[in-house]
Amino acid sequence: MTKFSLCCHCQLRICLVSLLLSVVLIAGGCYSFTGGSVPPHLKTIAIATVTDRSSFGQPIWREVATQLLIERFRNDNTLQLVDRDGNAELRAALTSITEEPVTLRPGEIERERKLRVSLEVEYFDAVKGRTIFRRTFTSEQFFPIAQAATARDQAIRTALEQITADVLLAVVSDW
Repeated sequence: MTKFSLCCHCQLRICLVSLLLSVVLIAGGCYSFTGGSVPPHLKTIAIATVTDRSSFGQPIWREVATQLLIERFRNDNTLQLVDRDGNAELRAALTSITEEPVTLRPGEIERERKLRVSLEVEYFDAVKGRTIFRRTFTSEQFFPIAQAATARDQAIRTALEQITADVLLAVVSDW
């Protein structure tokens, strides 16, 4: 009796393990962790020159943001970059570039400042005539005040590099 029930018990285990492995293999073949993707009808993208609504007073940053967006999309190559009339359009505006002191305790000397850059982006499906998303992307960077303008400029550039990477990811992955 014990021998028979142990045999049945082993057979049941083998069946359950086989069933579990089958489910895992089937499910693994059906599921991929890629997030969303670009809709199949969108093959090209036109990127408009970034506008500057930040009141920061240095127009160079809209040009830098535009070039970084173009470079990101050109290097990614998910969508073919075109000058105009793309299946998709990307419009962006620098909405703010601000800096503020890092929190200090009484008696401390300010050594570092926090810089915040925000870029409002609209991703438009020109084929279907609808906005896919409109979002504001923001990055914060810190810079030493001892190096003033040079460090601030590098912090702005680093923030724009991060933001444009996030924009590309949002467009091609739809996370």
